[in-house]
Amino acid sequence: MRRDLMRATLGLTLLAALAIATAAQTQTEMDAAVTSFDWKYAGYVRAETVKQFEPLANKSTSPTYKVGRATVYVFKYTAKASLKNTGAKSIKAVSWDYVFTDKANQKEVKRFKIQSKQQIPPGETVTLLKDIGLDPEEDTRQLGQSKQAVEITRIEYTDGSVWRKQ
Repeated sequence: MRRDLMRATLGLTLLAALAIATAAQTQTEMDAAVTSFDWKYAGYVRAETVKQFEPLANKSTSPTYKVGRATVYVFKYTAKASLKNTGAKSIKAVSWDYVFTDKANQKEVKRFKIQSKQQIPPGETVTLLKDIGLDPEEDTRQLGQSKQAVEITRIEYTDGSVWRKQ
């Protein structure tokens, strides 16, 4: 009986220590500020895409697929965000969304999720860039007429801690 009580106490102590260590790895406040952002047309470029998935007949239980590649042309846009590290720790990576919202009804039109692995020392400002290809058949007029914003969704620090948007 006493041995079971000691095991339970040890288990709870280890669980509490793990919870404290996990909490220490998560930041509650974002230590960065978006100082500017921009979305620009950057031309018409060639890109590779997967052409088709064709299941091949075979005798094994796992299916086999034939994958074809094709060259397509896409409209290239560049998403840009200048981010200032306002905290005391160096930033290692940033996840950010470039968001387009309809000006009239405030509904989201399009969102591009972007990951940038770039070190940002405390007090420094860095410009993050990402090229985005859009299918020429996609209607992009709505993007030019929309309200634009950048949302930071996750920051990874060099010490291993992380901030996430709630």
